[in-house]
Amino acid sequence: MVGSLIYCVDGGATKSRARLVDAVGKAHAAAEGGPCNPAIDLDRAVTNFAALWRHCAGLAGVEPEQTGDVVLSIGAAGLYVPSARARFLAAIPRFLETIAASDGYAALIGAGGGKPCGLITIGTGVAGHRLWSNGLSVQRDGWGWIGGDRGGGAWLGIKALRHTLRVVDGIHAKDGLSERVLASIGNRARLVETVNDLSPDRVAALAPILLAAAEAGVPRAAAIRDRAVEHLAALALVLDIDKGETLYAAGGLAASLAPRLAERLSRGVALPESDAMHGCYLLAAGQAPAEHIIDEVTL
Repeated sequence: MVGSLIYCVDGGATKSRARLVDAVGKAHAAAEGGPCNPAIDLDRAVTNFAALWRHCAGLAGVEPEQTGDVVLSIGAAGLYVPSARARFLAAIPRFLETIAASDGYAALIGAGGGKPCGLITIGTGVAGHRLWSNGLSVQRDGWGWIGGDRGGGAWLGIKALRHTLRVVDGIHAKDGLSERVLASIGNRARLVETVNDLSPDRVAALAPILLAAAEAGVPRAAAIRDRAVEHLAALALVLDIDKGETLYAAGGLAASLAPRLAERLSRGVALPESDAMHGCYLLAAGQAPAEHIIDEVTL
């Protein structure tokens, strides 16, 4: 790696974060912004990426157009999709060097400092990752909010919304979950607009509402939350993390669900040692292996 600055980006499906660091990892600027998932919305991902860069560059006293001396290291949702990765990298400015990985892999590296470990990311989506000592890794789930991401924010939000719609239709009796969801959305007209303008980040905004209802003892909300934990446990088990290795949980919903996941698995689930942006730094600095996913686990 050559370059005095490394632009580290954690591009999530709901929000993104960026950190501009020097060659030894010292931070010189940081920013937060909107979603950066080129597989879902390329234009929005490019726009939010550019806004983060302008903000960080401004704080560090760097001209935004001067990217030729800056290394980009990005872990973003959707970059595991080859076509989305190609379109995104073609649409953003050219940096001195670009290291691109999935957001889950960047989080995996940050969580364990590049050591062999496992990670369950519980945010808008869900993915399970494991890194072996030989540098190979595996990803499970992360299939997106329509076909996968079981137990994550979008999954929880859809369950909450579907329950509320059944209440509105008179199929289910109103309860603490439906009342909370309706209060967050507004009137019937707003409900119609919400249902017809769904996206992963918008529907995931209902997940904290469902989890709050579950903590308050609303039976339907608690049942959905417990089912989410079952999905997360099944994902963790298929990763087959060695007893001598650490299983981490990261993401916006990890604090709420990780303790229940640990109880379900009867093993410790740790908080990450550091974040995905630090994982991006380790990848750029050559202190962690590049992402090399294997499709079938034969080790």
